[in-house]
Amino acid sequence: MASPVAGSGTSDDTARAQALAQAVGDEEFNAAYSDIFGTVIDGYTPGRVALCVTDVARGRLLAQAAKRAHPAVDLNRLDILACRYSERTLQAAVRVLMAHSAPTIAGFPVYQIGPATDHSGIELHTSQAGSASAALRRYLTSQLGGIAFTVVKGEQPVG
Repeated sequence: MASPVAGSGTSDDTARAQALAQAVGDEEFNAAYSDIFGTVIDGYTPGRVALCVTDVARGRLLAQAAKRAHPAVDLNRLDILACRYSERTLQAAVRVLMAHSAPTIAGFPVYQIGPATDHSGIELHTSQAGSASAALRRYLTSQLGGIAFTVVKGEQPVG
């Protein structure tokens, strides 16, 4: 993988990185690679894009498919990084958790729930009591089938 270029981050770099992020994050490719696709992080380093996948070799194939569909994109701006879980896996886990208990889990309010930014597991934002609850952690462990999770004190949404 290429290293970021010193002094990168111009508006041209940003536009090229955004075009690349759109190409590799295209839903057409996400469907074909949904079993490995985690997320795309545009601008995690100025002018660069991170493609997070559960299988780096197949991630390279996804990048090549995006390049064939969008020949103008610069794959030299792309870093392919391993993530623990695919977006599909994490979203399915969230749906299972919320199917019968929304807007609470194990009696605690759910302020926000979804994949962690780096797709290392599920992130649940709840009350102070929920964030300290061993019972909530036991329940999540029993429901998630080995998927990692983080419980943090969040803020109740306003509105």
